[in-house]
Amino acid sequence: MNDTAASVSLVAARPTSVRHFVLAALCFITTISYIQRNSLGGAETTIRADLYLERNDTGTAMGVFFLTYALCQVPSGWLAQRWGGRRALTLYAAGWSMMMALTAAAPSLPVLIGARGLMGAFQAGIFPCATMILAAWYPATRRGFTSAMLNSFMLIGGVLASWLTAKLIGPLGWRWLFLLYAVPGLVWAAWFAGWFRNRPQEHPSVNAAELALLSSPEGSQPKADCSTPVPWLAIFLSPALWLICLQQFCRAGTLRFFDMWLPTYLQEVRGQSVTTANYWTSLPLLAGVVGGPIGGMLSDWVLIRTGSRRAARQGVTIGSIVVALILYGLAFQAADVEGAMLWVSLGVFIWTFSSPCAYALTMDVGGRNLGVIFATMNMAGNLGAWAFTTFLPRVVEGQVWDRALLLFAAMQIVAIACWLCLNPNGVLGYPSEPQPNGPKT
Repeated sequence: MNDTAASVSLVAARPTSVRHFVLAALCFITTISYIQRNSLGGAETTIRADLYLERNDTGTAMGVFFLTYALCQVPSGWLAQRWGGRRALTLYAAGWSMMMALTAAAPSLPVLIGARGLMGAFQAGIFPCATMILAAWYPATRRGFTSAMLNSFMLIGGVLASWLTAKLIGPLGWRWLFLLYAVPGLVWAAWFAGWFRNRPQEHPSVNAAELALLSSPEGSQPKADCSTPVPWLAIFLSPALWLICLQQFCRAGTLRFFDMWLPTYLQEVRGQSVTTANYWTSLPLLAGVVGGPIGGMLSDWVLIRTGSRRAARQGVTIGSIVVALILYGLAFQAADVEGAMLWVSLGVFIWTFSSPCAYALTMDVGGRNLGVIFATMNMAGNLGAWAFTTFLPRVVEGQVWDRALLLFAAMQIVAIACWLCLNPNGVLGYPSEPQPNGPKT
């Protein structure tokens, strides 16, 4: 064999990196979606004054996003299984971006609530689609890391929303700023529809080596089969699914304090301006950006070393929430805003170790019904987000936020209890189906 032929053979033997571009595309649209959804939190006091609203009114407008997001999770996950991620996610991204533009034009509270509600309905499909795509494009031992990347780019979206809002809301006003936020999602949807394929085998840039990697036993994932009925009863009667959903209700609900109400808290309790409060809000979200991948890699490392989902998913999650609660307590006691935000940021950094564990667990136990199972978990999480976002201003008395912070802590403790009781093994809906990789208990 001559040198040229040997070189060509060597290149052909190396896996292409199309799967990494797929992950990057999902991370990018995740960032866009979180900039759009978090935009209302950073501008809450400005919009409230401009439209002559009360705090309960803006709480309702912020909360309705999570209510429709939650209620549309299972339908959007089912539709993603029927249509495939390419078609479904293109539709969802274009739809929620158009609703962002409608939010920018809202002249009154009813239109603001309607636009945010429809945005939530469209955004409901992003993570059922993303988990289906990642399960097809990545092996099981990389699910913690890929889930962590999605979680980190959620928080990057929150950070960018805080920074951009702080920087641009003055010169642009909230309406032009929100219209600017709508544009990237529409551009991404058009590109994704032309480039992406649902399965690695269908993508023209995937070579034989990458296909072999994704077809290995550790990379195998039961395929969605539209001709096979979803075992709805077996799935929804599963104790494991109920515990997964309750912990997500509590964890995702309390996370909304940081991206929806923290700017208002810092203004009313810590005496910060709108601009400074948004900058401070970005700090714990930025800490979570770093914490998520570390937690995902830690969970995957524990799974590789022990073969145990209990250790890799449960152990990492419980430890991170316990440590984070201690750090949040220190933040509450801090007299100065700098010290409080330092402790809060460290707490969020540790807490985000838990997020990729929950996502990876649904991929572990989802089997061929992953879209529906993940959507159910995410529905519960966003019902928690709706409840916490909507009712927090009703719990707060004037500018005394102690009750809200106690509610925050109580929900975290319930999440710990759920993870302690959870059996993370098996495949939901198919109790006799063999487990991928045979994880130990």
